[in-house]
Amino acid sequence: MIIPRADNELMVWLNNFSASFSTQATALGFTEADVNSVRADAAMLNYLVGDVLPSYQSALQARTAYKALIKDGPVGSPGGALPAAPSTGAAPAVVAPGIVPRLRQLIARIKVAPGYNDSIGLALGIVETETRGPGGSATIADAKPTAKAAALAGSQVRIEFSKGSFDGVQVESRRAGEQGWQSLGTDNYSPFLDARPPVEAGKPEVREYRLRYVQRDAAVGDWSDIITATTRP
Repeated sequence: MIIPRADNELMVWLNNFSASFSTQATALGFTEADVNSVRADAAMLNYLVGDVLPSYQSALQARTAYKALIKDGPVGSPGGALPAAPSTGAAPAVVAPGIVPRLRQLIARIKVAPGYNDSIGLALGIVETETRGPGGSATIADAKPTAKAAALAGSQVRIEFSKGSFDGVQVESRRAGEQGWQSLGTDNYSPFLDARPPVEAGKPEVREYRLRYVQRDAAVGDWSDIITATTRP
């Protein structure tokens, strides 16, 4: 069982765990309260890692650049208005400290629940993907990445992914109307940034992405579900 340490990877992993757990909970003997607790933790982590921190980090960078311009010039260059205050979405319900310790406790309960097997563990992301379990179902060939796409300014798209125990991921993309997939390369650490310019300058475009695990420079396992983002010029 691997719970990612990096915040972005943990956020993506927890989203997958939460969605899978909600479909498996009743059969494993867990309650709606258990499901809701995981959902609340996932919502808070999404808010903090995927919204609040990027917004404030971007605001800090803008203010640092503005300070340097005002302080050092050059003289005669346009200063412009002060950078706008960071804006975030509505905050979810507050959760108690200890998202990761709670996850470890829950996973320990799941693994001793009646009806648990490695197929369920693989769906939840709580078994090692390099090994085959007693039932023969949890294999490297079944490994499938989870990812999340977010459109940024300047037609860029940020792909956050969970690599688990693999070396990294291979990323492919296609734009609306394209038939084939284009390789964007591999990445060992989340997030991956797609900084390609749009086909038509100044216009938004729909981009699809899929990812596949990489182990020792070889692509392994299944392609991820397709994720989509619409760029912002």
